[in-house]
Amino acid sequence: MPDRDSLQKLWAAQPVEPFSLSPDELRNRARKFQSSLRMRNMTEYLAALVVIGIFGWMAILIPVPVVKLGAVLTIIGALYVSWKLHTYSGSGLGQGGDAADSLIRYHRRELVRQRAALANVWRWYLLPFLPGALLFVAGVSFAPDTGLPFLLALPGFLFSLAIMGGVAYGIIWLNNRSVRQLDAEIAELDKAAEG
Repeated sequence: MPDRDSLQKLWAAQPVEPFSLSPDELRNRARKFQSSLRMRNMTEYLAALVVIGIFGWMAILIPVPVVKLGAVLTIIGALYVSWKLHTYSGSGLGQGGDAADSLIRYHRRELVRQRAALANVWRWYLLPFLPGALLFVAGVSFAPDTGLPFLLALPGFLFSLAIMGGVAYGIIWLNNRSVRQLDAEIAELDKAAEG
């Protein structure tokens, strides 16, 4: 078996190439990042329009007051989330200059801004839907028109809550994964700025 210390010393003595990104590579990364943000935001805005349309239609058609209130609160939640999406995580303005140093600062600032939005997604993206969703599901589950006694309607209500919880968990998990990816890219840019 070879001497581990000598191999470790040999490995540690290797010259380290400084990390660097060319201005064109950095500009291309920033452009792709902004493009992905625009696409994500447009998808979210379209989803909000669908939610507003469907729950608006339900608020008009369904005569149960609790369901109507839940639908209206869901619409308000969708409007709030769209506004927060625009303010927290809309794509940045301008390119921040052509110099590599300026590009690094600009792109890093955008990554940090997006990271902050994703790290708090439960607060501004999920929580606003909670009151409307709870009232809507409770109203549908326990509506007198169903003819079900409370104890028979309860499992359906709890099942709906479990599905909502699972979806919320999935959204939080995916956003936390994105936060870790952004952390890695921010660290990479910090290395480039130092080198």
